[in-house]
Amino acid sequence: MPQQQERILCGWAEPQSSTVGAQEPRVCLSSGSDLDDSFEFSFETLRANVFRTRFTSKSHPLPPHPSAASMAAQLDAVQSSVTSPSPTSRKIQIGDVIANLDWTESSPLLSIAYADSESPILQDLPFRGYAVDGPGVAHYTRYNRGTLHVGLGEKAAPMDLSGRKFEMSATDSFGYDAYHTDPLYKNIPLLINATPNGCVATFCTSNTRGTYSIGAEMDGMWGRYKVFRQDYGGLEEYTIVGRTLKDIVRTYAEIVGFPLLVPRWAFGYLSGGMKYSMLDEPPASVALLELAHKMKQYDIPCSAYQMSSGYTVAEQVPKTRNVFTWNRHRFPDPEAWIKEYHTLGMRLIANVKPYVLASHPEYEKLKAANAFFTDPKTKQPAIARLWSAGGGESEAPPRRHRLYLERQQ
Repeated sequence: MPQQQERILCGWAEPQSSTVGAQEPRVCLSSGSDLDDSFEFSFETLRANVFRTRFTSKSHPLPPHPSAASMAAQLDAVQSSVTSPSPTSRKIQIGDVIANLDWTESSPLLSIAYADSESPILQDLPFRGYAVDGPGVAHYTRYNRGTLHVGLGEKAAPMDLSGRKFEMSATDSFGYDAYHTDPLYKNIPLLINATPNGCVATFCTSNTRGTYSIGAEMDGMWGRYKVFRQDYGGLEEYTIVGRTLKDIVRTYAEIVGFPLLVPRWAFGYLSGGMKYSMLDEPPASVALLELAHKMKQYDIPCSAYQMSSGYTVAEQVPKTRNVFTWNRHRFPDPEAWIKEYHTLGMRLIANVKPYVLASHPEYEKLKAANAFFTDPKTKQPAIARLWSAGGGESEAPPRRHRLYLERQQ
């Protein structure tokens, strides 16, 4: 039997020292002051269609680097009402959205619905909504069967995520299978559910690893459910309600930030391909200019060329990719080459890797300048094996660091 670290907390109550009044559109709860590690639960109304839930303790604090800045409440222009059907429940109506929170049982139970709908679009799983799961937490909600679930950043096809399970992490997924590979490049725990009664999204700001099961698990006692399991720390989750998917996406952008305005030239044809920048014979610069001239010859409009990372490959074995350097055999005169590309009306998009290999010619200089992130335990530059050349190839850390790691083991 696999080890289970999940536990459901009981005895939720509003702290006596709380400054939150019964008529305020937020609720703060504590799992018990007599516990050494009491958990805190809060549910806040931030906008007419945005709520925030936090589930934390001293041992499970909010992760230190959230993926979105904390959103402040703006409710001045919104009509609202708050009632307490019982001493352990609160009903919050903001415009045409109703949120019910009940903490009578062992876990807070949240339900959100539109006022003109008979069924909720989001409901926590009774008796198990918020769980402590080892060093992390888990959030369980009802699974709306037969509805559309989309999101989670870039995930394997098909687009509908219903009935599937995903790892929330990020990899450089070189040559992935579009239907089976998971995880891919992004860790974006935003799940959108479109139902006949409206749309709802949950967005966790944690950057920790975890899993998202979207109706892929079924238990005779609990029924069908969705669960987000976060490997480390406490939960901060935004709930977004909208009549349409467009409403959800716009509000999500208001939380995390709108994308930068795309320049006009980026709407044109963008050429690319690692084949050209990896050429030694003829040199990549020659082959790329031939490509640009052919586009002009055949009247193929091209706004820019994506260079990939072949221009950074070292000339000697091992042919690693050294960021911010040029392979001088492939590009003998980068400035002149760039100028000629610009003359032909084509911009260049450089591929920049967010790391420096141990074999990089400027590694020691950068280390002396304290340019690297440091390992909090060793106080030395943080090291890891990193992709350096072809698929499945990686660069080793400096030998002295490697020996240190071996001694530690």
